Amino acid sequence: MRRGKDGENLKPGVALALGGGFARGFAHLGVLQVLEQNRVPVAGIAGTSIGSILGAAYASGVPLAEIVAVCRSIRFRDFARWRLSRLGLASNHKLADLIARVIRAETFEELLIPFVAVATDLGNGESVILGHGKLSEALRASCAYPGLFEPVQFGTRCLVDGGLTSLVPAREARTMAASCVIGVSVAIHDGRPGDPTNVFQVVARAVSAVQKHSSEAWEAQADLVLRPDVQDLAWDDFARADEAFAAGAEVTRRALPRIQQLLSRQARRTVLQKEFSQRSTISITEAFQ
Repeated sequence: MRRGKDGENLKPGVALALGGGFARGFAHLGVLQVLEQNRVPVAGIAGTSIGSILGAAYASGVPLAEIVAVCRSIRFRDFARWRLSRLGLASNHKLADLIARVIRAETFEELLIPFVAVATDLGNGESVILGHGKLSEALRASCAYPGLFEPVQFGTRCLVDGGLTSLVPAREARTMAASCVIGVSVAIHDGRPGDPTNVFQVVARAVSAVQKHSSEAWEAQADLVLRPDVQDLAWDDFARADEAFAAGAEVTRRALPRIQQLLSRQARRTVLQKEFSQRSTISITEAFQ
């Protein structure tokens, strides 16, 4: 039987790896909705960028309907302020206010479901797993898309969007010792045809091109990969939230048989492991009688 870090037995349920993608990431809520409706337990969540925000909100116990209602009304101005500087076109300091208003926890330790956010350290180019202390700065760092948002200073580290090194944090979700890991990829391409027309589209497409060649690494860590059909949504199509929700729900409904199969298989392994352990204990006891 697979075990999590430190050797503990796997917890029943799925660990979700929620990737980045700005407005496309609202598809994650459709995934959560179908899992909830079908009573599939969520044992842990790892999130990158928008996946970290939505994952933290859900892990804090906010009802899904409430999260959806907020997402339907959210616009770029609610979490960012244009401010040209040497390090970015905008600041996401306003995101802290949104986090405080929506998420029912101030620290990781207060969350009801195990959760980690993923960012990228500009000092060494490595992924950084954030899972302790205050949520606000960690989520801001995970969402600091380079070129658009200024980096976030986190202690001695200069952090930006986790999607640079972990577009879908399946590796991080694997450490949560759940029955299986489900990766949800909504991609990062800006969703508009033709040549780029501004600097953000140039940066987004360049990053997307690099990420295409690194997808195999995270996919190998997932037992199942969900790809909601959101390719025609642009990064800032926040007004089309319902389309993203529907896409996430649809792909999850289609995958339900496979999800149930993965959970059932792990449940059987757990029962067999317990039976084997009990038999071994009996045999050892009898040997010394």
